[in-house]
Amino acid sequence: MRYLTPQQFAQYQRDGYLVIDDFLTTAQLQNIRAEIAQIQQDNAGLTRDTGGFNLEKVGGDSLNPDAPVLRAGMLRKIQGAVFYLASVKDVFTTGKLLDCMEDIMGPAIYYHSSKVMFKPAHGGAAKPWHQDAAYWRNYEPSQVTVWIAIDDATEANGCVWAIPGSHKLGLIPHVHKELQVPESRIDLTQAAPVPVRAGGLLIFHSLVLHMSKANTSANPRCAIICDYDCQPHAAMDARGAVGVWTLREAAGA
Repeated sequence: MRYLTPQQFAQYQRDGYLVIDDFLTTAQLQNIRAEIAQIQQDNAGLTRDTGGFNLEKVGGDSLNPDAPVLRAGMLRKIQGAVFYLASVKDVFTTGKLLDCMEDIMGPAIYYHSSKVMFKPAHGGAAKPWHQDAAYWRNYEPSQVTVWIAIDDATEANGCVWAIPGSHKLGLIPHVHKELQVPESRIDLTQAAPVPVRAGGLLIFHSLVLHMSKANTSANPRCAIICDYDCQPHAAMDARGAVGVWTLREAAGA
């Protein structure tokens, strides 16, 4: 093992997800927050989705680019985050994180996609139960997601909820435009909140059933996310800049 303890690796294999506290340094967290604040300021007047920028919509209809926005500049997501934020790219290509991924995936580590996910105070929409692999049906479901909390993610502001062990169920049929698993197909008694303190990370397999509730609190919940693959597929959000990106090469490791 290059980074994880045997106990952590066993927990990941059992549950399909794992939380590691205090992964980012104070300086890394400050740099990311500053870059995100600047990009929010630069797009404060945005009233329509553009490029990788997706806004919160009335009724939570995030996939409809013509739906009215809750508020100008109220970001829901920045897709392709590593292409907009240098500090985010630095974190996701650092040797420590790639060592952690190698423990889980083996030495072949490829970039798949990345994003900043916002859940703004008093307006961050819920995300229904789903498996990330449902969005990538053309690929084998071998991707691993690293979800790093930039704000404390709590039950009050919409932390992730997951079904432990659900990665062993295979891909479950998803319905509707939002691609979600009906609650009738899920044993909700097994659902567990997964709070993560700012600077900590949540690792989960692309077949883990997970969701997040709306943020009705006064505290925002922001996270940066990178999806890694052990197969050399073309990146999902390369914006024409990257085909197959081997992350050990990107990090110089």
